[in-house]
Amino acid sequence: MKILTKTLFITLSISLAIACKQNTQNEETEVNLEHNEQMDHSSKPTAGVSFENENVSAIVNSYLALKDALVETDGEKAKSATSELVSILATSNLEGISEMEVEVKKITETADPEVQRTSFDVISNQMVQLVKNSVLTEGKLYKQYCPMAKNNEGAFWISASNEIRNPYFGDKMLKCGSVEEEI
Repeated sequence: MKILTKTLFITLSISLAIACKQNTQNEETEVNLEHNEQMDHSSKPTAGVSFENENVSAIVNSYLALKDALVETDGEKAKSATSELVSILATSNLEGISEMEVEVKKITETADPEVQRTSFDVISNQMVQLVKNSVLTEGKLYKQYCPMAKNNEGAFWISASNEIRNPYFGDKMLKCGSVEEEI
């Protein structure tokens, strides 16, 4: 009986030691995955794109900075990005951008990302048209779509990456959406 008890005790001790080691490894893996996920939530800076028309290049690159700020849910950064965009639009001789100018100015007047996102939707719709009607000379752009944006009406945006980083929800639903079209 003593041998059976000792064997059982040793087996139980070894089993507990193995289980604890596996649990520690699982916790380390979870911490590493959590850390990687947190890093993944940050908006990766978008690569610049170039168009035949320099004004379009400047507008699109400023728009991409605005999109990145909204992905980060950073109202002050979005305000800053649109300040530059206001200047570019004011000196641009492009037709059909007046509604975009109005919405960009609205973003400069608030640091509330939710209010900014409402204007961003209008800007994005016009940006899709601007980009499609222009000649891209360097880089790639992607028209992306989130079906849940705007109270499940859905909304588009332009990105320089095919990886989804949702400007309408930021880190609440960072990867919600799909690439609808490569431009």
